Amino acid sequence: MSGRFLSHDYIATIRARVAAGEEPVAEAHRALIAAANAALNQERLSIRDVGGSPHFRQDGVYVDGQDGVRDPGANMEASHLAHSLSRATTDLALAWRFTGETRYADKALDLIHFWCIDRGSYMFPDGRVDDPASPGGKYGGDVVLFHCTWDLFLACYLLLDYPGWGLQPRAAIKRWIGAMVDRQRPLMFWGGQAMYNNWEDARLLYLAQGALALDDLDLLARVFDRWGQTLPLKMTDEGELHRETMRTRSMSYTLFALHSTLRIAEIARQHGVDLYDLCVNGRTIRTAVDYAAGYLLDIDTWPHEMIHPADEDVRDSPRLGAFELAFGQWGDERYLQAMETWTQRPIAAGHATLLYG
Repeated sequence: MSGRFLSHDYIATIRARVAAGEEPVAEAHRALIAAANAALNQERLSIRDVGGSPHFRQDGVYVDGQDGVRDPGANMEASHLAHSLSRATTDLALAWRFTGETRYADKALDLIHFWCIDRGSYMFPDGRVDDPASPGGKYGGDVVLFHCTWDLFLACYLLLDYPGWGLQPRAAIKRWIGAMVDRQRPLMFWGGQAMYNNWEDARLLYLAQGALALDDLDLLARVFDRWGQTLPLKMTDEGELHRETMRTRSMSYTLFALHSTLRIAEIARQHGVDLYDLCVNGRTIRTAVDYAAGYLLDIDTWPHEMIHPADEDVRDSPRLGAFELAFGQWGDERYLQAMETWTQRPIAAGHATLLYG
């Protein structure tokens, strides 16, 4: 990989910390290798395993008209498959970067090619969710596609300079990702206004990691610019993400938004662009992190609606990795305390502790 994000030198620095036995980074590395070894046995996956269609189709997650209430009859198989693919290929690609063992890269590419470009199994690169999976089902929105495929883009980026990846399949994968990304370049709207809630955060992370895989620096710069434009819109002066706290699962959506937002800020940091400390109209993303962290340390004082208990909606949430990024950037012990109140380090999701801790 020739890009600046998770560069050779960056990975080498983490590798040295692992070799020195530094915890919890060393334990996080062991967890990565264990996950990658398990992924070596991952069967090939195809979107066509969901009813035979080459299109990504999924029902809406929630009962119509009941925000936050999951529909037990919703068909979510497409996102489950895509999540499994993204997780396995990212584990394998990272394991190759850390160990140099080609078996990890070869397995990742086998899974990627089968899902993306092999003629009998590939997913059409629509880059959006046009239809529900069930006849007459509720439309789920493009956000369900974003968060189950953005790490597939990351895996492809991590493998770009693998010598065993041939020119033609590598070019075909880039065309596939390009088609997926192009659909989401225009702004999303709701009620005639450009969106700036967690859907937009998710779209921007999807575009950012697609841009990494495509080596599209122009798109990456546009993502960073849009990040700055939405910053003062999405939060109050106190740091409340008001488009998330108005929802029935307010803390869950706050964590989802912060996780996407901080991952973009980290990509920007490694490209020499400071979004972490960007101040627009007196507002910074750190204020939002502080707001959430304070209440995670005293959840009973959280003043917003939560239709599910915190132990159900927050405990061991993969989005708590946002505070690993925050701690790595600002070193505030409260961020560690907020994480460790609700989960254990190392955080496996996204290998947040290994990569950013």
